[in-house]
Order: sequence, then C-alpha cells, then structure tokens
Amino acid sequence: MENQDIQQLTEGAFKYGPFFFSILFVIFLTRWAYKKYDTAVTHVPPLDQKDKNINRTMFLTTFLFGIVLVVVSITWWWWFKPNSYYFRGEIRNLQQQDDIASDVYYLKREIRDALGSPDTEGLLRNEHFIIFQSHPFRKGQAFELDFAKNHQRRTQLWITYDPDEEEPVYELAYDETNQRTFLKHVVQSLPTTALNFTDWKVATSVLAATRPQAKSAKQQAPAQDTAADEKLIAVLRDPRSDVAAKLDAIDALTSRDDTTLKKDLGLNADEPLSLTIFDMTQHSDAELAYKATVFAKHIDLDGYLVGELSSNDHARRESAEKVLLRISRVHAQAILRRVDVAKHEDLRKLSQNLASGAQAQVLKPTASLQGDRYYVKATWNPSDQRTVTCLEQLFNKELESPRTLKQEQALMEGKNQRFVYWYSKEWALDISQGIRKCGGNAEFVHPY
Repeated sequence: MENQDIQQLTEGAFKYGPFFFSILFVIFLTRWAYKKYDTAVTHVPPLDQKDKNINRTMFLTTFLFGIVLVVVSITWWWWFKPNSYYFRGEIRNLQQQDDIASDVYYLKREIRDALGSPDTEGLLRNEHFIIFQSHPFRKGQAFELDFAKNHQRRTQLWITYDPDEEEPVYELAYDETNQRTFLKHVVQSLPTTALNFTDWKVATSVLAATRPQAKSAKQQAPAQDTAADEKLIAVLRDPRSDVAAKLDAIDALTSRDDTTLKKDLGLNADEPLSLTIFDMTQHSDAELAYKATVFAKHIDLDGYLVGELSSNDHARRESAEKVLLRISRVHAQAILRRVDVAKHEDLRKLSQNLASGAQAQVLKPTASLQGDRYYVKATWNPSDQRTVTCLEQLFNKELESPRTLKQEQALMEGKNQRFVYWYSKEWALDISQGIRKCGGNAEFVHPY
C-alpha cells in the first residue's frame, strides 16, 4: 500500500468516524476473518481443534464488533448529525451606484434585461442572497449587510427573518424621516424554480467599500469659503461626478448659513444653481433627489425665482424664465402666480408658453458608474417612412456608437420606440428637438 493510499484512508477515518470503521469491520475485516476460519475448518490434514477455536473466536469477534459499530454509527447519525439551515431571498432593482456586500453571506448578481434598447443594458440588477447556519432560524433574527454608494458613504442594511415567508423580496428605499437607506420588504414571492447554488460566488467578490471612505465635502470646505462653495456647485453640475460625490457636496452646501447660500445663488455660471438643484430633484437616486428637494426648500428657491422674475433687469428675468421652462408646468405656474405678469411682455409670453406646455422640458438624471445619464425616449409611427429615415440618420450621427447607417436601419426596423442617452443635458435637449423635427415624439425619462 502506497503512502498516498494510507493518507486517503486516514483522512476518511477522520472525516467519517464510526461510519468508516463500521464499513471496515463489516465488509473487509469480517470477510477476512471468515476466510481464515473457513480455511482452518477445511484444512487437509485437519488442524487441531484449538486452532479452529481461535479462528472461530476471531471471526465472531470481528463480526459482532462490526455490528456494534453499525449501531453506534446509526445512533451518532441520528442524534449528532450536522444540520444546515438556509434563508434565501432577493434584493431587486439595484442601480449601478448601489454596492451591497457581506463577509458571511453568498450573493449572486443578476443583470436586468434591457427595456427594448441596447442603450439601457446593465442599469438595474438583482442580488440573490442565501444565508447558512447550523441551527434553525428564529423569527425576528436580523442579519447585517454592508451598503455603499460608489464605494463611499458606507452604512449598514438589515434583513429580518420571518418564517411566514420563505423567500422574501426586498428593494432599496430611502427613509426621509430618519434620512437613511433601508431594505423595504416587497410582498411578492420568488418563482418556485430553484436556483443552482453551486454557481453562486461568495459575497466578498462584490465588496461594497474596499477602500477607505473619502472625507466628505462638508469636512473639506470651510463654512464661509466662496471658492469652496464654487467647487461644491461644480461637483453638482458635473454630469460625470458620481452619486456619492454629489451627496457629499449637497450635504456641505446645506450646512451653510442663509447669507452664504444667497450669494451662491447669484454666482455667474452657464447654468443657474437653481436649475442644477431642480434637475437633481428628478434624479433616479432617491436619497439624492430627496436631499435636493430639501435643499431647494431650505434656501427658498421658489422665492428666489419670484424675486428674479419681478426684477426690472431683463437679464435676470431671462435667466429665471429658463429655469421655469425646465421644471414641471404645475410648479412653474405656481411660481409665476406670485409675480405681476402684466408688468413685462416677456412674462406674459412665458405665461402663455407654460399654459400650452409645449416648451416644458424636465430632465431626468439617471445614475450610472460613469456619471449621470440623460435619457430620451423616442417614439414614432413605424409606417411613416420619412420619419423613420430621418430618425435613422439622426441617431447614426448623434449617438456615440460604432454602428453604421445600415446597422441603425436594421436596429430600427419594425420598432416604434427607442431609448437614447448621453452624459450631457445640452445633448439631451438638442436630440429631443431633432426627434420632434423628424416627426417623432421625445420624452425625458428614467429607462426603468
């Protein structure tokens, strides 16, 4: 017998304990002892009776000891067998900036299918989780998950076990009262088809915050530093900055006093701060949208716009009018009712435009790992060949894609809608106008 065989037998004895020895005695040693006894009985010339008795005693002892080991093995298996209990569920509709991880659970990532357009792939995903333990789960037992956005702003989420629902489904939600993200239970069960656990990877492959958390913008900027405020505002305006950076920036700005914030509103820029904030209230990230809404109320953006619209300075009125055309019609009309519209011709024209709703353009920033995407949903009549041809040429020219015109035509064939995007507000506004000029309809949306 080679050393490798001896090592395997030793490992088997250590792993299987009484089972290993019961099999060894019943199958191997008992048969060996019986052959020795049978040889002694049938030996020619006959052996002495004393030798026969020795072989018979060895055979019976081996057999009886093997039976005892079988009984011990069954008893051990029944009373001391290792148990494994698992709790399985799913966290749905995670956005790209949402990171979830755990050191002790298993997670399996499932990328959601696109909604009819290759430009929306990978925006949402589901995370299937499974938790193992050696004893039964108890009702109300809580399990911790690490949560972060863009590998920053790390916090904890909790999953609570409920025996009444075997495979719960959760979604991320933002608690505006306590200002924290939590897992909201969705009353919906998973499909009954089982997933193959062998394909799952340990959760450490999707760690949430593997690098040290960056200092918040609030800590980096002095309270009354205008230059620092301009940097924070630049982060909010930058479509390539991630959600975590925007959250840090808006937290820092919210901590400023009213006098400083009023100065920030008057800073010269291509895009007014009021418009930046109102755009963020439409963000796909619930926490960022909520904090932008709170910030708008904190500095009274509506009142600020009323003051700008009431000004005799045409440039100030024009800047505020652009903002009203980029927020919801109901909101814009509520602001305009606080202004003496009859005082200026441009205000009367603005009132007419808002009443028709023709020029309202409310962008919907959608978070991604590369920054904020601005999606436009284009719809058209597929039987209108002129419109289809115009849109094919428009998309082939404007989209960042290696597709040729023929490939665009093949992609558009038989369809009546498409989601397109880029990381620029101006691009989204321009292509929406191009879609309408072609004869289609354009709508600013989150693509899910």
